[in-house]
Amino acid sequence: MPKLDQQVRLPDGRMLGYNEYGSPDGTPLFYFHGSPSARIEFALFGSEEMLQALNVRLIAPDRPGSGLSDFQPGRRFMDWPKDVVALADYLKIERFAVLGYSGGGVYAAVCALAIPERIIKAGIVSGTAPFTHPGLTDTIPADNLRFFAFSHEKPWLSHLFLNMMGAMARLAPKQVIANAMAALPEPDRNIMAHHPEFQKGFLGIIKEALRKGPRGAQHDTRLMVTDWDFRPQDIRIPVYWWHGESDKNAPIAMGRYMAEAIPNIQAKFYANEGHLSLFKKYAEEIIRSLVN
Repeated sequence: MPKLDQQVRLPDGRMLGYNEYGSPDGTPLFYFHGSPSARIEFALFGSEEMLQALNVRLIAPDRPGSGLSDFQPGRRFMDWPKDVVALADYLKIERFAVLGYSGGGVYAAVCALAIPERIIKAGIVSGTAPFTHPGLTDTIPADNLRFFAFSHEKPWLSHLFLNMMGAMARLAPKQVIANAMAALPEPDRNIMAHHPEFQKGFLGIIKEALRKGPRGAQHDTRLMVTDWDFRPQDIRIPVYWWHGESDKNAPIAMGRYMAEAIPNIQAKFYANEGHLSLFKKYAEEIIRSLVN
């Protein structure tokens, strides 16, 4: 059975929330959620049955300020591997694979750079690249770019927007789904339209991401869209990358950039998949490649 809503106290006194899924004795896989999101996200794409069949122990932590994890003032990407190591040590896990989805991809990348001795394999699905590199954000919808800009130019406005998002997820869920559908490419609309449980889960991760307020999600976004504090070019261990060519959230230009930037990478691109559809359809294949 899954172990849900767990917490561990980190060396600096912060609490870190996490969920565990799959086989307790399986290959450990740390899953890093998108943004804004939380530890419950994996259930959108995979299942307990899938993890049991693959003999995988999946550990999904909340990043600081999201879900059950305390906010960490001044956090940078390079701080995250320390939290991951602390959690792995607490769980008595020496080596493990990592998988980052969407905005969580950069956290898998920084772990691959900072703690290669602990990583078995590193995978990224529909990940982002440095937003400050010219041309990589050209096809992102204007409303999304505006939200990204608020995170560092007008944090108070980002907080207001995120609070509204959380309120709408609670009070006007059908409107939230309609708004999301309008902005998604066709492959992602099909996933959303034909899987009612996906809609429920999508609303759930918004509410859980903002459980402690908007600071965590705002800071997470600001880190993603401003200058990173590490270079993907410096990663030396193998990285596996999957990306849909119809992705609007993380445009295919970002996937192709990272495929060139990371020296030892195996990248796979899918002509007719988007940001949600790729992981929903290929989750089992992706996870199998990281734990075998």
